[in-house]
Amino acid sequence: MGFFTAIGSLIMTPLYYAISAIMLAWHKLFTALGLDPAGGASWALSIIGLTLVIRALLIPLFVKQIKASRNMQLIQPKVKELQKKYGHDRQKLAEETMKLYKDAGTNPFASCLPILLQMPIFFALFRLLDQAAKKGTAHGFLTEELAEQFGQAELWGRIPLSESFWGARTWGPDGDPAVMIMALILVLAMTATTFTT
Repeated sequence: MGFFTAIGSLIMTPLYYAISAIMLAWHKLFTALGLDPAGGASWALSIIGLTLVIRALLIPLFVKQIKASRNMQLIQPKVKELQKKYGHDRQKLAEETMKLYKDAGTNPFASCLPILLQMPIFFALFRLLDQAAKKGTAHGFLTEELAEQFGQAELWGRIPLSESFWGARTWGPDGDPAVMIMALILVLAMTATTFTT
């Protein structure tokens, strides 16, 4: 277990610093523009800004992914021909298919690259925000004071950023469905932007 913890720390620590630096830069910008530094709007917009920066940095990978997907679609008829011709001989089929990919200049795994690179980044972002919100734990450039501030931040004075969709008390005399409604709006916005992209 110690080996995997060391590897995880080796990967996550630089990501914590990079993510917190970008997020805090956005936070300072929104604070300079007049938003309350302890308010939920400045923190929520900082997370959105961070996400935009990460997406912009990954554009070259997305372009490669799209090109690889298009090449895979173009050579699909040839792959089907090879499957008909060598369907009985799996080794020969694999050799000829790899040769076809090489000749076409494509890689069937190239479309996975952006997802594989995004996963540790967004996992680090989740851990950074989750631990700041629930425990006040600081990572990277995020100080304990800022982590506490983030954990107590609320949107419109009633929707805590630290609350989760399932953890929100929604119904009953003391319930407030605002967290679930906000989460639903954000999920729909994310779906729309992903579809548009």
